[in-house]
Amino acid sequence: MKGKVSFFNVQRGFGKILDDKLEEHFVHFTEVYGNFKVLFEGEEVEFQIKKTSKGSNAIKVKRQEERLRGKIKSYQMTDGWGFIEADGKDYWFHHSQVKGQFGFKRIRENYLVEMTPTKDGKRLNAVNIVCIDTRNALDKFAYLGNWIDAIIELSDLAQPEEWDYLDEKTGDYPVLDSYVHQTFIQLQKEDKIEYAEQNGVATYAAFNTGLVTPKQEEIFAYFEINRPPSPTYSYLNLDSQKWKFLKFDRESDRTMTHFINRPKLANYFSSPTDLIYDVNRRLIPDFEHIVDDREDRFPESFKALSDDQIMERLRSAIESAIKRIKRNYKTAIPQFYNGGIQLLLPLCLEKPEKADLALVVARENEIYRANTILPLDWAYNNARLLAKPDREWLNP
Repeated sequence: MKGKVSFFNVQRGFGKILDDKLEEHFVHFTEVYGNFKVLFEGEEVEFQIKKTSKGSNAIKVKRQEERLRGKIKSYQMTDGWGFIEADGKDYWFHHSQVKGQFGFKRIRENYLVEMTPTKDGKRLNAVNIVCIDTRNALDKFAYLGNWIDAIIELSDLAQPEEWDYLDEKTGDYPVLDSYVHQTFIQLQKEDKIEYAEQNGVATYAAFNTGLVTPKQEEIFAYFEINRPPSPTYSYLNLDSQKWKFLKFDRESDRTMTHFINRPKLANYFSSPTDLIYDVNRRLIPDFEHIVDDREDRFPESFKALSDDQIMERLRSAIESAIKRIKRNYKTAIPQFYNGGIQLLLPLCLEKPEKADLALVVARENEIYRANTILPLDWAYNNARLLAKPDREWLNP
C-alpha cells in the first residue's frame, strides 16, 4: 500500500501515515527500513498494515527517496541559504527545504540533519531536510536543567542592563540567552573552557561570560561532571552531555578554588580599527539584493512605494547615516556575525529621528559593501556579543 506521512515526532520516533483512502495508520521508527528512521511530513512511502487492539499500524515501511545524515556546515541567516556536509561532500540548501516544527529561525550551524541529496547541474543540493538534533554547542556540552530560571538569575546578578523584550511565553530574556550561547561557541573555538581535576579526573568546568556584577566582579558559568549522563534519544544515537550546569556566579564563589587557571574572555577581533567606520572609504550598497530579497523587512508604508521611490528613500537614508557617522563615530555599531566584524548603520526611512532598520556593512579590500538589512532586534542581538550597544538609535 502507498501513502504519505502526515505527522512524525522526531524526538519520540513515531508518527502517522495517511493512505490513499485517507485513513491514518500509526508508525514507529522500528518499522522503517534502512539506516535513517526519521520520516518527514509529506514523504511518500510504501507499507503494510497490521491491525491491533489499539488501531491500525503501518509496518515494513519503505521510503521512496535516498537519505543521508549530515551537519549544517554553514548558514547565512540574512540570506536564508547554506551548506550541509554529508559523506565528505557539501550540499547547498535553502531554508524553505527544512521540514517540521523548527522552521527558518531555528537553523544553526552544526545542527545534525537528515536530508535527500539531489543535483542541479554540477551543484549538489539538499532537499526535504529534517533537523534531528537542534541542540547548539552549549546544549551539547552540558545538561542545562532549568535554564530559563538560570538566565533570569544571571540578569539579576549582572550589572544592570536592558536585556530587552522579555519573552512573555517563556519568561526568558532572548538577547541574554543568545549572548551566553554565542559567547560559549566563541570560547570553545578559542579553547578557553577551563577544567578542574580531582584525583586525575575532570570534575568541574567553567567559562567567562564576559559579564560583571555592579561591583565589577567577573561572572562565570560553572559546571560539574554529569553523573549519570542525562538520557537522550537513543534511536537517533545522539551523544549525551558530559557536563551539568551548576550556576552563574562570581569569581569569588568557592567553586573557582578548584581551578588552576582563571577562565579567559572571548576575543572577537584582532584590531580595534575593525570596530570603527572609516569615512574615507567608499560604501557600495547592493540595492538589488537589499530591495528585492529583503522587502518583507521594510515598514508597511515603505512597501507601498514604487521601485524608484524606494531607491531614492534608501539612498537618502544611507547618505544621512554617513553624515551622522562623520559627526559621531559611535553611530556605526560593530557586530560579530559569521566569524567576522561588520558594522551596523541606522536606516531612517519614515522619520529622520528614528531608525527603522540596520544596514549591514562589511569591508571588502579597499571599500565597504552593504548587502543586506536587519530588523533592529536581530542587529542588537549580534552587536551585544562585542559590547553593550549605544542606544542612540539601536533601540529595538
